[in-house]
Amino acid sequence: MSDGAVRGRTATQWDPVRLGVHHAPGPDGGADLPLTEYLPRPHDETLRQRLARTAATNDAVFVLLVGRSASGKTRAAYEAVVAVLPDWPVVHPADADDLMAADIGPRTVLWLDETQRYLNGVSGERAARTLSRLLDRVAPLAVVGTMWPEHLRRLTESRREGDDETPFTRALLTGRQAMITVPDTLSGDAPAVAAAAARDPRIAAAVRAAGPGHRVLQHLTGGPELVRRWDMGPDQWFTAPEHAVLTAAVEARRLGHASAVPARLLLEAAAGFMDSTARATAGREWFPAAIGALTTAGRGPTPLIAARHEPGVGDPDSYRPDDYLEQHIRRVRAHRAPPAEFWTGASWARTADDLYAFGRAAEERRRYGCAAALYETAVNQGHGRARAAWAVLRETTDGRAAAEETAAADPVAWAALAVSREGGGGRSAAFDAYRRAAQAGDTWAWSAMARIREEEGDPAAADAVAALAVAAGQPIAWRTLGRMRAARGPAAAQAFEQAVASGDGWGHIGLAQVAERAADLPEAVEHATRAAEAGVTAAWARLVRLHWSLGASASAVAAATGGATSGSPEGWSLLARLRRSDGDVSGAAAAHREAAALGAGAAWRELALLAESDGDDVAAEEAAAQAVRAGDPEAWTALAEAREERGDDTGAARAAAEAARAGDVEAWIMLARGRERAGDTEGAEDAADLAADRGSPAAWAALSRMRERTGDRDGSRRAVVRAGALGASDAWTALGRVREELGDTAAAERAYVRGGEAGDTEAYAALGALYLAQGRHAEACAGYRSAVDAGLPDAWEGLLSALAVQAPRAASAQTVERLRATGLPAEW
Repeated sequence: MSDGAVRGRTATQWDPVRLGVHHAPGPDGGADLPLTEYLPRPHDETLRQRLARTAATNDAVFVLLVGRSASGKTRAAYEAVVAVLPDWPVVHPADADDLMAADIGPRTVLWLDETQRYLNGVSGERAARTLSRLLDRVAPLAVVGTMWPEHLRRLTESRREGDDETPFTRALLTGRQAMITVPDTLSGDAPAVAAAAARDPRIAAAVRAAGPGHRVLQHLTGGPELVRRWDMGPDQWFTAPEHAVLTAAVEARRLGHASAVPARLLLEAAAGFMDSTARATAGREWFPAAIGALTTAGRGPTPLIAARHEPGVGDPDSYRPDDYLEQHIRRVRAHRAPPAEFWTGASWARTADDLYAFGRAAEERRRYGCAAALYETAVNQGHGRARAAWAVLRETTDGRAAAEETAAADPVAWAALAVSREGGGGRSAAFDAYRRAAQAGDTWAWSAMARIREEEGDPAAADAVAALAVAAGQPIAWRTLGRMRAARGPAAAQAFEQAVASGDGWGHIGLAQVAERAADLPEAVEHATRAAEAGVTAAWARLVRLHWSLGASASAVAAATGGATSGSPEGWSLLARLRRSDGDVSGAAAAHREAAALGAGAAWRELALLAESDGDDVAAEEAAAQAVRAGDPEAWTALAEAREERGDDTGAARAAAEAARAGDVEAWIMLARGRERAGDTEGAEDAADLAADRGSPAAWAALSRMRERTGDRDGSRRAVVRAGALGASDAWTALGRVREELGDTAAAERAYVRGGEAGDTEAYAALGALYLAQGRHAEACAGYRSAVDAGLPDAWEGLLSALAVQAPRAASAQTVERLRATGLPAEW
């Protein structure tokens, strides 16, 4: 029975270890001990307020705690649920499929520790849609998740248009969650830590081991000791096979395997992390011996955690590394590609999603042969997008015919080929691929074909494509042409009229735009009204603006009311801005209140700023507090910024503290910058420390760059060291860019080297570019190669450029052309 099937069990009835809370072993290594005393930190108050507000307002919330390994995210979530929602059942799905199958009712905590496990790949995209629906339809509901910052960056990074494979996941993580940053230190309340240490020898030992760095939590669970043992290398604490298995497990997770790693994958991949002597002397039973040693508890945490994914009860079949050790090895190996044996073993990945992720990782590192094999295996296991990636890759490695053979009858693959060809300047080949995609059922391909014909200067051919699109049930192509012909009013109108005739209500919006450009506002109103009647919600805000321009304020109010009836607050928000621009502050406030009542969280922020500008601090703070209750903590940040600008340091600090309490530390970062600009070094550092207490090292990193620009090299170095100690791995690289801008390339180089040592892979690309500009071609190749091995997309052209200028030039040119088509060998 999965965890998700257990109903009615509250947080206090769960074993916290089953929910992901790390146990602190005793001095003798024993693990059968109660949890250590919990030491609250500032983020705990924010988290508990969020959960309490959910219960009090009968609302749904997705709270995501983001922080590095062993920072106490899961323990904080557990303690908050026990304290605030003690009688709510906690549902803990095993994976994305379990999440989608779970029966979640009101007054439930949905527990998603390591949230990225539920949101990876195709099944993760479906799970994200499920979560969005739950948050819309079930209340009160508390979804509680945890995630490392690197996982959050990966899942929310911007994609090129047409290459966005996870729009629901990205929308969920950028718009639906209340993110709370968790620091990995206990620096805030030293007396409380000392008192707890006096009561528990485990905490006392962790405090002694942590020293001035305040990373007590990590030492409490034994993470640094595991790191020290792994750093010793093979045949030291860990035997060579044990070291190799651990490293292979982390590499699998780093390169995309979402869950525990199958034993067969580890067996195949680990050989690549052993030297020839170790492989020859390991013995026949090397793998079970290594697994047995790594999964046996000794002094400190277990390096490798066993799991079983096959149905039924039995021996483990999969393994995952200790979290803290995993994060360390990820950082150390971030700029290195795995050996050839790893890519061979990767074919034993658990799911098609995992295979596809490995294929992407191989392609990003320009191991094209490895990527093609993994994509093919993923296709054979039914992955929905692997064929598209495989087809695009084959066009690079094997040519157009091979790519089209691979695309077969898959509309996604044909569309991907079209986008790739168009990006490379092959418009004719792109049109042909879009045509094949449309024939295979891709609805957006018709618009792309019409656009290409229009861009070629053949409007008749574009019209013909749009007509064919309508016949295929896709009228949007006419709307695309209308937008492209906006500068030619009659031609645009004809296209939008065709869209309307084809049943596309948005065509009326286009006709309203044409009329507005022609200064015929009454006709624009008529078309916008028809769009609203056709169900185009965005038309109501346009009607507000049009009526206002005509001087018909009552009609503008009526349009805002109509939008509200349709569920859109935008009309009232627009009306508030229009009234404010006319100097009607009270009218603007009234409109913002209407928008706020419809759920526009930013409306309360605007009300706070209006009151602040009117000198009513009390009303401003009441509105900011209401904004937080509506889910917008940034209102306090905006208030802090406004007060900082008018010199109210005390009021700005009070607003920043409220912003941080509500979950937004940006206010402290903003205050640190402002105080540094004003010459208040002590105040700036105090603000930076307060941001750090809330889990963000960004203020210290910003101070390092600001001081560098003013020539304060000592202050800059002190700030960047502090930022790095707090976990800002990119602080040195950012400082290096500033130094390079200032012309100090020697200092920039030193900063980039430090950035690379801190695990920031961007530092290697920066070094490559710096060396190439200085004519240090061999060093440029080394820098760019590390960046390519890290999977940075822009580093590939840099590496090829560095290779091209090496002597002998003819051989270099041939090498570059070969590599451009074939990529790098698995072992390079």
